[in-house]
Amino acid sequence: MPNNADQAILEAATRVFETSAFLNMYPSDTSEEIPAPDCAASMTFYGAARGRVTLRVNQEILVSVVENLLGESCEGPEAEARKGDALKELLNMLCGNILTEYFGTEPIFDLSPPELVDNATSTVSSQQVQSLVLNVENTLAEVLFEVQNQVNA
Repeated sequence: MPNNADQAILEAATRVFETSAFLNMYPSDTSEEIPAPDCAASMTFYGAARGRVTLRVNQEILVSVVENLLGESCEGPEAEARKGDALKELLNMLCGNILTEYFGTEPIFDLSPPELVDNATSTVSSQQVQSLVLNVENTLAEVLFEVQNQVNA
């Protein structure tokens, strides 16, 4: 189990983006301007701890996620709905992987369904939130991981 949240997020994100969605992750280069996140999804968890995981991505990668992860075409009148579904499924897998990396395999968590949220309001607003910015397919992605308390009744 990693000893910090950054390492747990990075290991989980690498597993989900590269092996499940077949997207490349690159080292972050702050001197290079790449598209910023413009859509977001969030979900909560509770059990051995309570918190939230939010995933912010640029819509450019969602076409690939729809095709690679959902196995569907991203054309036609349902394209936007498919992109939202793909983002929520990506977040769902990411949340499960982060919780396992951070807390181990023993604790049991209940997860809320992922929801699309306003990208502008899904930024870091608390010191309890760990944020990790990633370069996914030469777009910026951000994972926000908040643990509010470690023990719940």
